[in-house]
Amino acid sequence: MISTHSINSLSQYIDFIVNQEHRDISQWLFRGHSDETYELTPSLFRINIKDSFRDWNDVEKYIMTQFKKQAIPYLKYSPSNELEWLAIAQHYGLPTRLLDWTTNALVALFFAVENHYNDKNANVWLYGIPSLNNCLEESTWISRRIDLDSNHEHIIFPNHIDSRITNQSGCFTIHDFPEKNNVFIPLNEQKYNLSDAFTFVKITIDADKKKDILNELYYVGIHQEFIYPDLGGLTAKLKFELNTTHKRNTIIKS
Repeated sequence: MISTHSINSLSQYIDFIVNQEHRDISQWLFRGHSDETYELTPSLFRINIKDSFRDWNDVEKYIMTQFKKQAIPYLKYSPSNELEWLAIAQHYGLPTRLLDWTTNALVALFFAVENHYNDKNANVWLYGIPSLNNCLEESTWISRRIDLDSNHEHIIFPNHIDSRITNQSGCFTIHDFPEKNNVFIPLNEQKYNLSDAFTFVKITIDADKKKDILNELYYVGIHQEFIYPDLGGLTAKLKFELNTTHKRNTIIKS
């Protein structure tokens, strides 16, 4: 079942999240969207494959083969299995059949409001998992060779082989390939997930509130450098400070 709520500030958001503790949920997952019309669909399945590939599996094989060939010089750690490769590819924006989630509600809120320049309402999805039997550590997934043809997705908590995965408290759901002529049914529309066993909550955020909430997140340490712990994240944070009221007192004036 899906319930919808709206928030206008960080404090309202935190209050709402805290008030979910009374529900019979073993694990909450969070995902932020900069546009509330976005569906819960893995990025791979948003591609129009037309006649270029035989099926979705063929698409993944091609794109991951190219990624593995060319990514090595940029990796501090060499992935040891296919799931680690998929996780790294996903976190750096390559289309995969993974759907990113986080166990940190503030991280999801950051992703929802990060692009505050557009005029789209944002949202955060809450996905309530009734049993931790659906949640697996990466090593368990590898050892069991989980059957992806089962009638539900699996939630994977990957090894922290990258600082982005660590800081973002990242996890993901991994999904089976649709048949070539079929489209992927968004996770929030799949009938088995709309039973009372699973809980979806959609928190909406007005477009004109996104910048204010992004500022509030900055003050509690959720900013670009935290989310993207590298030089790119640092420079994004400094640019954000220059373009907002966060002119730091540490700036040396001549």
